[in-house]
Amino acid sequence: MLNRLIALLRGDLEAEATEAGPFERRHIAVAALLLEAMYVDHKASADEHAAVTRLLRDHFHLRGATAEQLVRVADERFAEVLDDWEFGEAVRTGFNPAERQEILTLLWEVAYADGVLAGMERRLLNRLARQLDLGLPAIEQARATAAARGGLIRTGPEDD
Repeated sequence: MLNRLIALLRGDLEAEATEAGPFERRHIAVAALLLEAMYVDHKASADEHAAVTRLLRDHFHLRGATAEQLVRVADERFAEVLDDWEFGEAVRTGFNPAERQEILTLLWEVAYADGVLAGMERRLLNRLARQLDLGLPAIEQARATAAARGGLIRTGPEDD
């Protein structure tokens, strides 16, 4: 960890480009941001934790045990940093705009997982959306998609 801190202070972000282990740095970054969305209101629920694991499993097409391992690795990385900038930057540079919009949708899904959207969650996701270079239409679409997936809004003929 000391070497990572020294590299960061020197501005040598290339030291962060690769990740030891079975996971790409950008995947760890997504998982860490999902965990931050879970932790930000200081009320990490079992529903939110299950959502993080499920979303990583489904989004990255992982087996259950592999998704759980990714959560553990990301949780360790998250505990090592002082700021989420490192993770947001890895997502911004590691994914195209459509992929970043989908990742923002996943973040909203975690925030909605416990049925309560805390102000801290909303502020975090709005800040991350800006860091991911997403425009207002993409941000609104991500939020609406997450709400629909979570059953918070209904769509279809039964709405009439």
